[in-house]
Amino acid sequence: MTVVKRSTHGGLNALLGSEHVRRIQQDGKILFAAVDIVAALTSGRQPEVYLADLKTREPALEGLCAQVSFAAGDAGEAVILDGVTLEGVLRLVQSIPTAKAERVRRWLAQTARERLEEEKNPELAVMRTRRLYEQKGYSRRWVDKRLRGVSARHELTGEWFKRGATDSDQYRALTNALMQSAFGMEVEQYRNFKNLYKTGENLRDHMTDLELALTALGETVAVELHRDHDSRGYEQLEADTRAAGEVVARTRTEIEGRTGRPVTQSGNHRDWWSGRRRNTALRPRNVAGPVNPGADASDKGGKTTTPEATPATSAETSGRQVA
Repeated sequence: MTVVKRSTHGGLNALLGSEHVRRIQQDGKILFAAVDIVAALTSGRQPEVYLADLKTREPALEGLCAQVSFAAGDAGEAVILDGVTLEGVLRLVQSIPTAKAERVRRWLAQTARERLEEEKNPELAVMRTRRLYEQKGYSRRWVDKRLRGVSARHELTGEWFKRGATDSDQYRALTNALMQSAFGMEVEQYRNFKNLYKTGENLRDHMTDLELALTALGETVAVELHRDHDSRGYEQLEADTRAAGEVVARTRTEIEGRTGRPVTQSGNHRDWWSGRRRNTALRPRNVAGPVNPGADASDKGGKTTTPEATPATSAETSGRQVA
């Protein structure tokens, strides 16, 4: 169970990450057992009755629930329960008058205010993202590369959309084509290489400086090839994307020949950060992490993550094969 500071997430991550809240992935979405959410927010002994009363008083809640098979007990037997998406969880929070739910509601109000402020001044969103990464232990140098990579990714997916990529499966396939050509691994293989097994963990958040830079290079080259060739349709987009990956592969080989070590590094940010905290050599030499965990605020680390923490596209964050 991951402990999250209430001041940062209003208890929401602690609620969703609780070992007492059952969850299941279905059609690319995570569904939570509504009765478990109610139990966690009310600390009551009859959450089934409470949930039934809620749906009677507020019929709109019924439309947010879907019948889903969840595991029940250590024996792993299946039981059919109401499942709700994150949106449904937040709607339940609005309907439950308890102190635990109130903390989440206050966080939601604060978050809504921040988003409205960011609409007026988009630079605030960039500053927020930078702050979240630095709280997780990333250095400013790494964060700069990560944010530039976000821009390159958005530009590429925008080109794919304009040029005929029609659904998330095609976006995923094009991303896999680029990564396979550039690094010799599709996204899921790359995730396994870095010991990332949880749905929703963004591969790029666990890349080193060089991996990020080369990924951004491949995506930038792909954009240029699409425009130069005026590519249309999936097949032409895939050909350009693989060609861009080949550019990255040649560059990677040149770097590895001159440095004498591979560009791709196993392990992930958690490994590198915990290694630095233990003052060990766990982190690879070319990973930009905090110089000193006890240094000033520009290099200090903490821990948070939500899909909102990174302005990533849906192609990066949906399903298992995400980049």
